[in-house]
Amino acid sequence: MKINPGGKLDIEEIVGRDQLLVFIRERLLTQSLILAAERRMGKTHVLHKLVANPPNGWVMLQRDVEGLRSATEFVQYAIADLHPHLSKAQQFRDWVNTMVSDASGAQIGPLKLPNFPPQHWKKVSQDAAMHLQAAKDISHIAFLSDEFPWMLQNIAKTNPQEAMELLDVLRALRQQNDKLRVVFTGSIGLHHILRQLKTQGYNNAPTNDMASIKVPPLATGDARQLAVSLLGAIGLATADQNPPMQIALEVDCIPYYIHHVLSELSRRQDPTARATQLQIAKIVDEAIKSPHDPWNLQHYEDRTHDYYGMQRDSCLALLDAVASSNEGLAIQTAINGAKASHPDVTKNEWLELIHLLQRDYYVVRNDQTGALAFKFSIVRRWWQWHRNITISVGAAS
Repeated sequence: MKINPGGKLDIEEIVGRDQLLVFIRERLLTQSLILAAERRMGKTHVLHKLVANPPNGWVMLQRDVEGLRSATEFVQYAIADLHPHLSKAQQFRDWVNTMVSDASGAQIGPLKLPNFPPQHWKKVSQDAAMHLQAAKDISHIAFLSDEFPWMLQNIAKTNPQEAMELLDVLRALRQQNDKLRVVFTGSIGLHHILRQLKTQGYNNAPTNDMASIKVPPLATGDARQLAVSLLGAIGLATADQNPPMQIALEVDCIPYYIHHVLSELSRRQDPTARATQLQIAKIVDEAIKSPHDPWNLQHYEDRTHDYYGMQRDSCLALLDAVASSNEGLAIQTAINGAKASHPDVTKNEWLELIHLLQRDYYVVRNDQTGALAFKFSIVRRWWQWHRNITISVGAAS
C-alpha cells in the first residue's frame, strides 16, 4: 500500500466501506441515490469500489462531471459512456450517426460524437434513454456523476433556466425508465444550489425520488487498520498499538488526513525508527497551525462565501461562538454569543442557519442535550487557532 493523500487509490488499497457498499447496492435496486458527505471523506473511492463490483447484470458508469459547463456537454458525455455498452445494436449506432448539425463533433475518448444543436439536448437524452430501455442484455445501468452539484452550479451561474430544466429532465428520465439509476455525489451541498434556483422562480422538488445516503468517516477499526498498513508500507514500527489508533482518532478517522499524517511521518523518520504518540500529535498540531495550510483546512472558511452569501458574517459569528467550547454549547448560548455582533438577526434566522450548518457538516447536535459542537475535531481545532477563538470550559450545559 502506498501513501497517497488526495490521489487515486487502487481498489485493493481502499480500506473498509464494505457495509456501506452493501447498503448502497440494496437501495439502488429500487431508487437512485445522492451520496452526501464532506469533502475528503472518500466518496469517489466508494464509487470506485462500487464500479469494481457491480450487482449482477448491472452496468456502472462513473464520471467526474465537475468541469462540465452545460447540459449539452453532460448529455454528450453520457452518450459516450453508453456507447461501448449499446454499440452492438444497429439502431443505436444509426441513431448516433444521425445526430448531426455539423461534422465537427466532440471527441470523447475513442468516440467522435456528431454535434447536435444545444437546444436539442433534452430530446437527445430522451432518445438515449429509450435505446437503453430496449437493450436486452442490460438489466440496469447506473450513471455515477461525481461532483454533480459543482457542474450544476457551473450551469446555473450563466444559465439558471437550463440548470432547472436539467434537474427536471433527469427526474423524468428516472421515473420513465425502470432500468435507469443515477447517483449524484459532491462536496458542495445540492441543497444550496436548489435554494439559489428557488430565488429565481424554481419550485420543483427534483430529487424527492432519490435516497440520500451519508458517506461517513471510516469506522474506527478500519481507520486504525489503514494507519497500520501505511506504517508497514513505509517500514515504521510501533512500540505498541497506541500510535495507529491515535493517528485515526487525531484526524476523526478521515482517510485523507490519515494519509497526510503518514506522509509526514515518512518524510521525517529514519526507516528503523518507531512512530511515537508525541510525534503524531506534533504532526497534526503543526498542520493545523501552519500558515501554509498543507491540509487545505482553509476551505472550511473560504466556502462560506458561496454557501451563505449575505448570511456569511452571521454564519462566521455563530461558528466562532460554537468553537469557543470544546464540549459544545447550548443553542441559545451559541445564538447569544453570535448575536452580540449581529443584533438584527432574528431567532428564526439563527435557527435556519444552524440547520444549514448541520447539513453542511460544520456542526452536530448532541442527541441528549441538544448542544451544538463542531462535527470534526480537526476543523474545530483549525477554526480556534486561525480565527483566534478564546476557549471557554464547561459551556454545554
